[in-house]
Amino acid sequence: MKKITKNGWIELGVSLAIFAVLATIAGLFDLKINIALYNPNSLFGLYFANLGELPTYIAAPVAGTILFYQNFGRNKKELILWKVLFGIVVFVGYFAAIWMWFWDNFVDESIKYAIVYQLVFSIFLTALTLFSCAYVPEEKMKKLFWFAVFLAVIAAMSNLIVQIMKSLWARQRFRTMTEGHPKAPEDLATLGCANYEGFTHWWQINVFSKPEIRTEAYLEAFKDNDSGAFKSFPSGHTVAAATSFGLIILPDMFSRLNNKKIKWVFWVAPIVYTTLVAISRIVVAAHYLSDVTFGGFIGFGVAALTRWIFVNKIKNLSDDTQVAETAATEKVITE
Repeated sequence: MKKITKNGWIELGVSLAIFAVLATIAGLFDLKINIALYNPNSLFGLYFANLGELPTYIAAPVAGTILFYQNFGRNKKELILWKVLFGIVVFVGYFAAIWMWFWDNFVDESIKYAIVYQLVFSIFLTALTLFSCAYVPEEKMKKLFWFAVFLAVIAAMSNLIVQIMKSLWARQRFRTMTEGHPKAPEDLATLGCANYEGFTHWWQINVFSKPEIRTEAYLEAFKDNDSGAFKSFPSGHTVAAATSFGLIILPDMFSRLNNKKIKWVFWVAPIVYTTLVAISRIVVAAHYLSDVTFGGFIGFGVAALTRWIFVNKIKNLSDDTQVAETAATEKVITE
């Protein structure tokens, strides 16, 4: 196994330092930051809040399409079965994206027979994707196999970690305690939460140390207005946005992308996108700084660790060998 380089240790140290600083600031000023940035009607906040989960939702169609063209199976029957299976993965991925993301954020819920539209659009996108990718060279599609696996692993693992933590921390969302917000009960004062008394710090695991204010009546009052009232920590939208860190494996797979002029884009783009989504979640009162900090770093950490394992364990991950063999062959032919 390759050792971590000097630059690798520096990058790790900087990442941990940034995380420690943000976690400390959040521990001291979480509530104050939310009060200062609160603007639920902000164009920026709503735009990136609505786009935040997109990378996770497109992970299944992207990975499914790549696997569809891997030609698994020892015979024709098995080949067809695998293609049907991955075709279903693509369809289900698109259907989930349209039903759970697009419809929820951009479409009027009063539309009749919504399921028909969702199915038709899902079928159309599935067919369009599979047919358009048929023109991708077979060698490139085979090489992308590891990208599909990488994307699936980081999307599944990071979201699983976040969902487990949400259940354990059971942190109350800022929006449910903000007077006038649609997700907040009208009688906050009666519930004893007129001044954010339900707020808890990020280090408090509320399942093990339930705040006294959380009576059965208190919990029901907030859940009636917001089913996710006690699922603030960590931020699911931010970790979903961090699925975009799936891009970081591409320079390790394709030698043409593995140079200083291009490689940085595959790291900076996910960082910028995830950061914008994270800030938007604070602005629209869905999360605290600590929520988005942990969500973002969970996604980044899972991606970075998985990439390191892939680079060290998978011998044919890079196309360097293939490029070298092709060059050698061309040289022999020329001579």
